[in-house]
Amino acid sequence: VLLCKNVFSSFQKVPRSPTPPIGKTPKSDGETRRKPFGQSGADGEVAIRLLADVDSLFITLQGLTVHYKLCFPGSPPRALSSTTFLEPEVSSAPQVAPGKLKLDRQALSVLSKTQYHHLQRSYSNQFHSSSLYAPLLDVSPTSPVISKDVPVFSIDDSVAQVETSNLKSGTLEKDIEANGQFGIILVHGFGGGVFSWRHVMGVLACHVGCPVAAFDRPGWGLTSRPSRKDWEGKQLPNPYKLETQVDLLLSFCSEVGFSSVVLVGHDDGGILALKAAQKVQASMKSDNIMIKAVVLLSVSLSREVVPAFARILLRTSLGKKHLVRPLLRTEITQVVNRRAWYDATKLTTDVLSLYKAPLCVEGWDEALHEIGRLSNETILSPQNATSLLKAVEEMPVLVITGAEDAHISLKSSQAMASKLVNSRLVAISGCGHLPHEECPKALLAAISPF
Repeated sequence: VLLCKNVFSSFQKVPRSPTPPIGKTPKSDGETRRKPFGQSGADGEVAIRLLADVDSLFITLQGLTVHYKLCFPGSPPRALSSTTFLEPEVSSAPQVAPGKLKLDRQALSVLSKTQYHHLQRSYSNQFHSSSLYAPLLDVSPTSPVISKDVPVFSIDDSVAQVETSNLKSGTLEKDIEANGQFGIILVHGFGGGVFSWRHVMGVLACHVGCPVAAFDRPGWGLTSRPSRKDWEGKQLPNPYKLETQVDLLLSFCSEVGFSSVVLVGHDDGGILALKAAQKVQASMKSDNIMIKAVVLLSVSLSREVVPAFARILLRTSLGKKHLVRPLLRTEITQVVNRRAWYDATKLTTDVLSLYKAPLCVEGWDEALHEIGRLSNETILSPQNATSLLKAVEEMPVLVITGAEDAHISLKSSQAMASKLVNSRLVAISGCGHLPHEECPKALLAAISPF
């Protein structure tokens, strides 16, 4: 159990303003997000380029324009949505094309292990926001009984002490090859995006001493959202299918320049990470990528990730989308957060606006309709779940769960971890379904030693 400080057991009223990220103030952050949003209207759609951040990067993979971000150990701590431009070093800045940025495959391998360079985005903008109200939890969830087999963590603001029993210590550093680039890939879950890793991405890169990358999966964030006629006309696979995204994940690792990676997946992003590991294990020629370990955050192999009411809305004819879209946009934004947070005081209007903004991108509703249609892919049959875990049972796996997660029980996480030979399980006390949002310090204390 990893104890997260300042747990609000009775949800007492406190100011709704989280600790500001290093390098900017809440005022400037809120102002830059709120001003442009009203220009598009309540039901309007905006181009992706108007929502990109100054450190947004784009790469073309499998016919998609994929949005991603990179953090390096040598980069100064700053927020991912910072409005300050990065000045590239003249001798090392990658070439930028208008509207997209693709790194050379050798770009990362030529970087010194102690010297990393900033990257510059190809266009600028300010993020958008909304006046969406912040829903609160009606009932305080009851803390489950923690098994004695779960590692016990204690953490304060400056140092984390770890006590584990019957678990192997992390040995990843010994396994990293002298040649090739090692990195960590963050894979978000339903309703998330690159933005959801903003509290942990840069700090993790500094703690571990390697590049950390996160990308938006098709249908989410600022990655392009092709329609059915688009991918069928080009004879491309359905980008919203889980198996297609496994290939996309492996291609992303390769194209960015990583030869070995640790995959960190949240919710159904964890299933994606496991399936990628399974594919690499079955064929060692999968884009020449070596998956060293997998970290699973709030992952279940048998949960429907699309909320029930959203599924009803998604079955409604797209011909009536002018009636459905406002409901769907609000439902997805709020359901993702309503029961996902244990401490509702951390669920501010600014946080909600981050989740709502990508639902204003052109074609978001049609993409979500396709995601809803394929949502049963995240519900694995007992046979398929057993087969998946069997394929990766020898791989180092860190299972992290919020002790107060209203979506996935601790018992479920324990059962999954017990089927993996080389795994460890960490429960974060005072945390719900989004540890990277709600308890980032505790999450980093769990991941860094692993």
